[in-house]
Amino acid sequence: MVQQNINMNRDYKITPNGEWFKVEISDEYNNHTTVYKKNVIQASLFIIEWWKDTEKREEYNDLLSNAILNCKEIDSKNKNLRSIL
Repeated sequence: MVQQNINMNRDYKITPNGEWFKVEISDEYNNHTTVYKKNVIQASLFIIEWWKDTEKREEYNDLLSNAILNCKEIDSKNKNLRSIL
């Protein structure tokens, strides 16, 4: 098992899982993902790329969250629609 805690916000764990390696990652925005890669090199490269895309992912999540909040506000003003969430 390979594990590294870069700082308080980023973390990853690579563990053997049969013929694959399970990769569990988190970033500084508390986003998490789990993937399976064929070898440790592929797993390590995935971690680097996933962390490189952190800001894009956070921007996307913010846009999606704002869109959902806007939809909820529109729905709350229209009494004919059911409430979301």
